[in-house]
Amino acid sequence: MTTSRNSARRVLRRLSPLTRMLHRVALVVLREDDRGQGAHIDPEDPELGAPDRQRWTRAHRDAVASLTMESFRDAVRPPGGGRERDGALGDLSDYYDISPDEALQRCLTWEDASLDEWEAAPRDTPGGIAKFYDSVTSWSFDLLWYSYLQCTGHGYPKSVIIADRLHDLRGSRILDLGSGVGVTGQLFAALGCRVTLADVSQPLLDFARWRLERRGTDAEYLHLPAEPAAGAYDLVTALDVMVHVPPSELDETVRRVHRALRPGGLFVTSYDVRRRARNNAWHLYDDDLPLRWAVQRAGLVPVELLDGIVWTYRAVATDGTSWRLRKAGYWLRLASPPARALRRVRRVAARAALVLFYRLINA
Repeated sequence: MTTSRNSARRVLRRLSPLTRMLHRVALVVLREDDRGQGAHIDPEDPELGAPDRQRWTRAHRDAVASLTMESFRDAVRPPGGGRERDGALGDLSDYYDISPDEALQRCLTWEDASLDEWEAAPRDTPGGIAKFYDSVTSWSFDLLWYSYLQCTGHGYPKSVIIADRLHDLRGSRILDLGSGVGVTGQLFAALGCRVTLADVSQPLLDFARWRLERRGTDAEYLHLPAEPAAGAYDLVTALDVMVHVPPSELDETVRRVHRALRPGGLFVTSYDVRRRARNNAWHLYDDDLPLRWAVQRAGLVPVELLDGIVWTYRAVATDGTSWRLRKAGYWLRLASPPARALRRVRRVAARAALVLFYRLINA
């Protein structure tokens, strides 16, 4: 049986472009289960093994080998240089006044702590959700450790892939919406951009400011829901952020993005939707269609879907007959009853087929 499985796995991996494509789709489908993200891995665990590079997309491979990745690693390293691991654990242990060993454990088990923080009070209203974001500390450990995992090849280097795709960003004004611990902002600052970090979470924004100032990185900071300056930005990024915006605030959030961009400016985002479950409680959407419809009806026109994960949009004017016709087309594809019904059918069929495929190549 083991020999048969190995033979099947070798045959499938020879179809590397198809395998990588189906792997990306499989991850999208399977991450919607009710187990959440689970504990982080530790790259220094001797039983872990090296990252499986055969499953990397071309953009992923190019990003890991690029000079931009070196700038990303510098953003995680300690002030003055050193290992990325020491930078992540050193920041967390110094800021929270704990030992590096305790910081490591809190990184690996961040999800349990986050569930405790979420369930400490009702979160069934936008106000309750806002209080969670404005008190959460577990995400500091999650986000900074995942930045370290990107440095080792165990995480998907989304910020680096975006920066490489957009090429020369020097002199651009960038708003990082949902900036977290600030590593993406550091990367763009290192590439010569003028960066504003914006987050609804004051604890995360404070930690990010502390980290950047510790390294001498210049940035501006905006505690949301404060209004970004109108027409001030060439690029707005919101990576894995939109799923945390309550539905009642979604339209106003994307309208603010549109207002913040100069005409023709770009909005880059990704939709980390997950199946509704206790461990996914802060992921407020189980389908990306409502998110994409909100973004596009605000005047953000899709330009590219990068690596099957990251959407790039361009800000356009929202007046005139041409815009109304375009918006009607978006509604048909994203929000009409047939579009929603087709999505349900596709999700059921894809989940059944891809669970089988994923088990075969990972048996």
